[in-house]
Amino acid sequence: MEPTGLDRMLRRVSIVATTTLAVLGIHTAAHAQQRQAPDAPPAAAASEPAPPAAPAPAPPTAAKAEPGAEVEPAPPPGYGPPPGYGPPPGYGPPPGYGPPPGYGGHYGYPPSYFPPPGPPYAGPMRLVHRTFMLSVGLGVSSFSLSAADITAHEVGLSYALHLNFGITPHWMVVVGVDGAWAQFSPGTLHGYNSFAQTTYTVGAQYYILPWLYSRLGLGLACLEFTGDYGHDGSDCRGQALAAGVGTQFLQTRSTSIAAEVATTVARYPESAQGSDRNDIWYSIGANLMLNLF
Repeated sequence: MEPTGLDRMLRRVSIVATTTLAVLGIHTAAHAQQRQAPDAPPAAAASEPAPPAAPAPAPPTAAKAEPGAEVEPAPPPGYGPPPGYGPPPGYGPPPGYGPPPGYGGHYGYPPSYFPPPGPPYAGPMRLVHRTFMLSVGLGVSSFSLSAADITAHEVGLSYALHLNFGITPHWMVVVGVDGAWAQFSPGTLHGYNSFAQTTYTVGAQYYILPWLYSRLGLGLACLEFTGDYGHDGSDCRGQALAAGVGTQFLQTRSTSIAAEVATTVARYPESAQGSDRNDIWYSIGANLMLNLF
């Protein structure tokens, strides 16, 4: 039976309706999927290849342990400094700062601060603070008498003993004993021929340079004399002045040797002969001094 026009019309309507329902169903399903995963990339982008991910750092390989030794466990993955990380470089001196080329100091100090091994230091003189110093000297002197009616002089011996107490590297307090002895010609001084004078002074010593010093002191003097026939006597009422200039030519850590030119002057109100007059005895000597500090 040949379909009529109405059947053909109904068939067309049903095809269009079925097609419309199918399209609506697909569209509804797509919207529902987007609501469930809104952050998901579109389907078109899923087909593109994803960029390769950076490889994770390999965990450190534990060193092979000897038999019987404890093995330290390796750190968990991802623990430790990032790749390429290292300790910061050390801070060096700024440009232009540091010892000159060829500098050979010890631990950064000039070589002169560290004397080479061997005998005690005997280089250039150094000015040091000597809290205490003992000085002993011996030499030759010219011993003279100047009085109202007589003048005499002889070559004799000189001696010195000093106690020095340091205040600063330049200044020292000196307690000094300086003396001179001479044998005069017989009959020159009314029968007395052996005279010895010792001065006891307190003063100051000043180091002008590390190797050059001067000193000055005031105090008392004592004169002793001996006659031809064993007659001897003394007079310890003199007023004395002692002065000297010395130069050191050898120095170690605890000793030094100096050559000193010293003079002592003493005034006695009465002479050895007992007359009321002022006798002046003075000496000029050159001593070799040994200093211990």
